[in-house]
Amino acid sequence: MKNLYVFLLAAMMYMAQTSAQQTTFVTLPDQLENPAFASWISHPSSPGNDYGVYYFRKSVRLSSVPDSFTVHVSADNRYRLFVNGELASWGPAVGDLNNWNYETVDISHLLKPGQNVLAAQVWNFGAHRAPRQNSHRTAFILQGDGEKERDVNSNVSWKVTQDMGYYPIDHTSDAVGGGYIAGATDSLVAAKHPWGWEKPIFEDTQWLAAQELGKGNHSGLNTWLGTPWLLQPRGIPVMEQKKEAPPKLVWADKVNLTAESLSEDFHFTVPKNSKITLLLDNEVLTMGFPKLKVSLGKGAKIKIQYQESLFDEMGKKGNRDVWQDKHMKGYYDVFMADGGQERVLEPLWIRVFRYVKIEIETKDEPLKVHDFHNLYTAYPLKQNGFFSSDDTRINDIWDVSWRTARLCALETYMDCPYYEQLQYIGDTRIQALISLYVDGDDRLARNAISQFYNSMQPMGLTKSNHPSTGVQIIPPFSLVYIGMLYDYFMLRDDPDFIKKYLPGIKFILEWFLPKIEDSGMLGPLTYWNHIDGGTAEFAAGSPPGIEEGGSAHMTILLAKTLQDASEMLRHYGDACTADLYSDKANQLLQATVAQCFDEKRGLLAETPKKELFTQHTNAIAILADTFEERMNREIAEKMISDHSLAQATLYFNFYVFQALKKVGKGGEVIQEFKKWEAFLDQGFTTFPEHGIESRSDCHAWSSHPMYDVLNITCGVSPAAPGFKLIEVRPQLGNLTKIEGKMVHPSGIIKTSFRKNDTGKIDCQIVLPSALEGTLIWKTQRLSLKEGSNNFELE
Repeated sequence: MKNLYVFLLAAMMYMAQTSAQQTTFVTLPDQLENPAFASWISHPSSPGNDYGVYYFRKSVRLSSVPDSFTVHVSADNRYRLFVNGELASWGPAVGDLNNWNYETVDISHLLKPGQNVLAAQVWNFGAHRAPRQNSHRTAFILQGDGEKERDVNSNVSWKVTQDMGYYPIDHTSDAVGGGYIAGATDSLVAAKHPWGWEKPIFEDTQWLAAQELGKGNHSGLNTWLGTPWLLQPRGIPVMEQKKEAPPKLVWADKVNLTAESLSEDFHFTVPKNSKITLLLDNEVLTMGFPKLKVSLGKGAKIKIQYQESLFDEMGKKGNRDVWQDKHMKGYYDVFMADGGQERVLEPLWIRVFRYVKIEIETKDEPLKVHDFHNLYTAYPLKQNGFFSSDDTRINDIWDVSWRTARLCALETYMDCPYYEQLQYIGDTRIQALISLYVDGDDRLARNAISQFYNSMQPMGLTKSNHPSTGVQIIPPFSLVYIGMLYDYFMLRDDPDFIKKYLPGIKFILEWFLPKIEDSGMLGPLTYWNHIDGGTAEFAAGSPPGIEEGGSAHMTILLAKTLQDASEMLRHYGDACTADLYSDKANQLLQATVAQCFDEKRGLLAETPKKELFTQHTNAIAILADTFEERMNREIAEKMISDHSLAQATLYFNFYVFQALKKVGKGGEVIQEFKKWEAFLDQGFTTFPEHGIESRSDCHAWSSHPMYDVLNITCGVSPAAPGFKLIEVRPQLGNLTKIEGKMVHPSGIIKTSFRKNDTGKIDCQIVLPSALEGTLIWKTQRLSLKEGSNNFELE
């Protein structure tokens, strides 16, 4: 075992166990004053947390290049670390001040004998930053891993300067085309920018000595003496980045360009004293860091605007493939050229777009455009799962769902990449299931569970989204959080991780339980009780009975959550609380049925007044086993056939589909996918927030069909905690040929169903080593063993 200096970032020593990810920290009582540890540093005249872009440099001489040279690095808000001009790391992965991430990177491959330069770009958007980004003040920290890296520790020996060429561009929701809170974009005056700041040969004699703010800190240290960023190692991998081809030119004004002329390389010249406009179509939605490279053109103004889709004169989007007679809304960056050679404009943060509008106005010098391309950037999810059927439209839905899920996953899950970029519990539960079923990587799901737990408020509820600077409370999302933890409990054998969050379950439920009235149902609930924002009958997404009490939906959702909590607590030995929760769940269900069930309609109403009936509440009632099996099936049939019920939109269809699965009517889901097919017909390459004209063209919660086809159509589910047993209950609908792959911790589960000439189903289920389970087909229960299991089903 090798003793390592802790990332001063974490300012301590740690012992590397079996890998860099398994670290035991040893608290050193003097580390907050010990010069062996790095300091947070800043610009000496930085006002703290105002807008600003800064550069830090440190030169170090090496007699030879060591086999490894590991550093730990972080910043507030963001940084890019370069070594001898090459990008080495960027981050930090977003968190909050009590859980501030740092990256660990071996930079030995970028070093050389002799003089080496470490350089970092650090920026803070201050009041212009997005709510996803917490901040204390602008700062940077870099800690060498051991004695040989000690000379690079951040302290007063680092130099710093401020980039006076950067300015923030704020955007209104109206100008962008919908509710927008994703932060400012960039304006860069090239003549004020220190070009080449990251390269070894650069004149930095006029730069200032950095100001030390204090040693790095973590939760094991004396936080009274230390800095406020409580550092922790990043728990997720680095992002995937890949260069994409330039978007296709669809329209050009006042310039002799065609799509064919730009098909191989994006290269042209804009004459002096000219104005041109280009409209580009990437043909699919993408995300990342677009880069424009130009030369000359002193004084030229370049504006690059990005949007998911274009708008007609009535403000409608319509078919996303149609650009004619439409105009651009959306955020943009501005670049003022200085006449230099091969200047590259790259935004400080990701941009999301299908369409790009480039406007260039030159002065007394022509501008040469050398290149424009996007560096696609997203969490490195891999499509290890698979689904294919004889219905090619569903195959297309799978592909578009995957793109949606990918663009809504970065350093956290995100509700939407363009407008908000926030990790909401409602979206995240669905996203985590897709990650676990299709990729198998559970790191981003674990990260989300931890972050929502960290967001817990004193009264007992989580924030609706986190990390974030604001505090928005959605009580149903706190219950969904427990459901998310239950999903993980069933899909992963990870007791040490899950046990950490059991106290949070009790804390949340203790907020709800005192609000049960003498009627046996929940009384009035405070905060925003969002269930489904796309349902017209719900005021701001909240069902009736929230403000006055007596909401059947919230009462049954609480009962279902108590059931899930009871199962987890019993599994981990807390039988007393488990029994209490189970009894309370039964009481809630009985009280709700007694007051809200309409015998004539055979459905649950939203309140005892029985004025509104919805898919939502009846779906949750099925999932909570409110009725016996026959009644559940009858309710499920009415949920589909009775269109007088308030209809669930894309998000809440996730729960409606699970209810249909539970009663054996999951085959109906295939027909319900027509809602998603409609988007394919309108040129969508990702699935939207609600409908054709909704704000976001890419919304995480709408990607659940790819989970649905594996979990419901192929029927693959855990039958015991930790996925130690499997249940396969296929519900094929009108499909006659299906193949699916789902990722289990032990390997890939393969399923195949094909209708043969006799009308029977040839079934093959392949399980990884040591996994067993049951195939349920109509009234049959057939044992499954590891390896190939083959059946002919009636």
